[in-house]
Amino acid sequence: MLKLKTLDRYILLVMFLLLPIDMLNGILLKTGIILPISIGQFFKIIVLFFVFVRLAVKPNKLIFIFVSFILLLLPTFYQLLNGNEGVSLLFDVIKISKYITPLVCFMFFVDVIKNDHKKNTNLIFKLVNFSYLILIGNIFLKYVGLGYPMYEFGEIGSKGFFYAGNEISALLIILSSIIAYRLWMDNSKFKYFLFLLLNIFVGVTVSSKTGIFGIIIVFLLLPIRGSFLKINIKKLLIIVSSVFVIIPSIIIYYWDYILKSTVFIRLNYFWNKFDILTFLLSNRNNFFNDAFDIYKENYNLFEKTIGVGQSRYEYLNDNITVEIDIIDIFFSLGLIGLILFLLFNIYLFIQSIKFKRTQINVYSSFVFLMVFILFIISTTAGHVYSSGMSAVFIGLLFSLMFIKNQDNKEKLK
Repeated sequence: MLKLKTLDRYILLVMFLLLPIDMLNGILLKTGIILPISIGQFFKIIVLFFVFVRLAVKPNKLIFIFVSFILLLLPTFYQLLNGNEGVSLLFDVIKISKYITPLVCFMFFVDVIKNDHKKNTNLIFKLVNFSYLILIGNIFLKYVGLGYPMYEFGEIGSKGFFYAGNEISALLIILSSIIAYRLWMDNSKFKYFLFLLLNIFVGVTVSSKTGIFGIIIVFLLLPIRGSFLKINIKKLLIIVSSVFVIIPSIIIYYWDYILKSTVFIRLNYFWNKFDILTFLLSNRNNFFNDAFDIYKENYNLFEKTIGVGQSRYEYLNDNITVEIDIIDIFFSLGLIGLILFLLFNIYLFIQSIKFKRTQINVYSSFVFLMVFILFIISTTAGHVYSSGMSAVFIGLLFSLMFIKNQDNKEKLK
């Protein structure tokens, strides 16, 4: 009989193919090869299947996931029963799977960590390192004339061979933050600083406000290990010097390059075109106003409570979503979806705070910080919890708070 630790290892090894498969998926889609279900989606279904098999040893978890999934499909069933236009069961199943995947993978990675198998825990970090290299390798393809631009108009930015470019920033922040935190814990301050410069350069290459400012904020906050309540003088000096010395120095040094960069040209264009709120939210405030008008005029009382399903929601909005996770969840999946989303985040906050107090779980402060940051990003820039590319790694990130001191004694490799 296959041991759980061995099964865990096989599943982790399969996850190394997540981003390479996404690359292949992007190439196929860009060349016009459209399948009923993309190979990226198909591969993630396979991964989820094996994760479900692994979680079957604890039926209560599977029951909770199944019940949550059915509840989130209720608005779709309601739309199908009423024969409304623009409804696709398959589309909604895939979308809900994206929302559920972080939770499912969180449960899986927690079990891997709790199994206390050092090789598998180390394999988790190797998965992060490998995926990070695949991600930035794709982004840097722009400099050798390969890959696809983030924005077709003006050939601005880079997303490598990935298709869903708007999901890259969140994934970059997730992967780089894990690596950066490990560097800081290993007292590799110089490497940490070089890694910050590398990721700022990656963010500029992507041409994403979220990527650039998200990286800077995360790297400035990581040294205090997510502790907003206890900041000693030394840590405070590090943050102040970083803000008022290091960052301005970087900007001054690279000023000519920044002025000529496509990301600056793009930001300058939208700065002159929009008011400050519209600029900061990339027009999402207007998307919200339009979607809210449709919500008031086209949803009946029952639909205003349970939502209309993702496919119907996009159909009513001419395939334009607000691109703010918490709002898109409410308009499509109603109060049930919103409550489940908020409960998951509340649980993560409470659990990470509990672990912080014990001072045993070495990643608890980091996870506390990242739960907060990802929630802020998801409510301003979106494409975090609805991201097919990031879903598995979100679950991985949050599970790290279960790692205890003895699980992190080895030096970084």
